Amino acid sequence: MTVMWYNAPRRYACSLIDGKWDMAFWQYILDNQQKYIGLVLRHIELTLIALCISIFLGTAIAVACYRNDRAVDIANTVVSAFRVIPSIALLLLCMPIMGTGFLPALFALTILGLSPVVNNGITSLRGLDPAVLEAANACGMEDRQLFWKVRWPLAMPGIITGYRMAGLSISAGATLAAYIGAGGLGELILSGISQFRYDMIFAGALTMILLSLLVEILFQLIYLRVSRFRLARG
Repeated sequence: MTVMWYNAPRRYACSLIDGKWDMAFWQYILDNQQKYIGLVLRHIELTLIALCISIFLGTAIAVACYRNDRAVDIANTVVSAFRVIPSIALLLLCMPIMGTGFLPALFALTILGLSPVVNNGITSLRGLDPAVLEAANACGMEDRQLFWKVRWPLAMPGIITGYRMAGLSISAGATLAAYIGAGGLGELILSGISQFRYDMIFAGALTMILLSLLVEILFQLIYLRVSRFRLARG
């Protein structure tokens, strides 16, 4: 075991020095395109489904609770308690109840994404300028009109920030889902570690980083568009 760990880094270090390591990285992807694409799609599928559920549930909780101080305290406390639990621990806690595979990973990642959605949603909906709300009331708006035409548009930048944080958390957590048999890029990384294959490790790690950057860019673009729309209306 010691010899293998010694020889493997040495071999790949030499490839890195003479400029051939990057070819090993690309060569692995080219030689295993079907497997690689399948793992990437699995990672994206797990991330997207968990994120959509987190956004739907988290936004509904925020809208339902933001008016009531006690409900706000309860919601923030519950979702923050789950946030404190490490991602891998949350995944492993689901195993005795739900077994292994896609479903327990989806459940754990959904819980992981709830905290930023709920916290940012409540903070954004409650943190508006009272003068703006009073002016809207003076115009004779009903509660429903006030929410959809004033409160919701003004709170959207903060809400989108919560979505972005949830997306990044879920994308990173989806890598650990391989520990409970859910597949994804984590499976590629774990296989690379067990086989002392640094090309596999970096193929998975760099792809994961790229996907996280895409999530960041996507939500930043949405944030900028929403902010410009709010300024245009203001």
